[in-house]
Amino acid sequence: MRSVIVALLTGFFSLVSLLPATLRANDAVRVAGESPPLQEIRILGNVMVRDKSVSLLQICDAARLPEKWKPILGAQDIGDAPPVGSEKFVDPAQLRAFLVTLLTSHGINPDGVKFVIPPKIVVMRESTRLGQEWLEKVFKKYIMENTPWNPNDISIENVRFSGIPVIPTGTLTYTVRPVTSSQRFTGNVSISVDLYVDGEMVRTLDVLGQVQVFENVYFAARPLKRDDMITTTDLEVRRMKVTDALDRYATRPDQVQNRRVIYEVGVHQPLQLADLDKPLVIKRGDPVRIVYEVPGLLVSAKGRANGDAGIGDTLAVTNTSSTKTIYCKVVDSETVRAVP
Repeated sequence: MRSVIVALLTGFFSLVSLLPATLRANDAVRVAGESPPLQEIRILGNVMVRDKSVSLLQICDAARLPEKWKPILGAQDIGDAPPVGSEKFVDPAQLRAFLVTLLTSHGINPDGVKFVIPPKIVVMRESTRLGQEWLEKVFKKYIMENTPWNPNDISIENVRFSGIPVIPTGTLTYTVRPVTSSQRFTGNVSISVDLYVDGEMVRTLDVLGQVQVFENVYFAARPLKRDDMITTTDLEVRRMKVTDALDRYATRPDQVQNRRVIYEVGVHQPLQLADLDKPLVIKRGDPVRIVYEVPGLLVSAKGRANGDAGIGDTLAVTNTSSTKTIYCKVVDSETVRAVP
């Protein structure tokens, strides 16, 4: 519901009491010792203003005024413009009294000037409605500049906002604030857009959008059984939405190379990291260095691995000199340590 504000009346009373001082301060526009051919002052019934304040000239039909009177009326500030979406009313009787005082202060007989004043004078603020396209552009720009993901892997959808996207007309600027400081910029992402007109903040709009992330994911090209070693022929790559499972699937070569399958994986199913063992650094038959270590003594010998293993795994290793088989823990791709 539009608000009705009569604050302009206070502005009129103040101006009437200050007219002599105001005019003395504006001798450059005063028509001194002259009788300007001012015959009529016509007031508009509906006025749309752009500035924050309203001048007397803005509520007049300027086309009917002599040029020398336009700066005089333009210098008379009659109050603040109404907020966007509301109205202010000028009281016709108060306006007439103000015009009489103004003309008299210029040495003009107001009886010789025709006042055309409508019974209702409404002042409204010029406004601009921000479109969906503009808000989507702001949202997408902010996401692309702040997301940790490759912009080519992102899709932004369903951008919407809360609040009324109507602001005063003027030079528009804005700043963006994330709703939370720990946002990952995936899924439902919310931001607050602070809107400024001519440098003054006028409104905040909350904007929400869905940010989807897509990545190349490894899929099984054939059914994989438990303990199967993965080879390049076992894999196919497909592009897949991973928004809700960013760290769930194998997306890099190092996540699948030299790995075993812990659980069965069906054909054309994505490989989850939880389905894969840690990478193998030693394979069956690889030569290794066996390290025997006891307090005060360190001995090494050559050996051969009897199975596949990753770092930290225990496997059987055969000493190539003694042909004795012992259990060792894998240190790296070339070294194992004898288990006591």
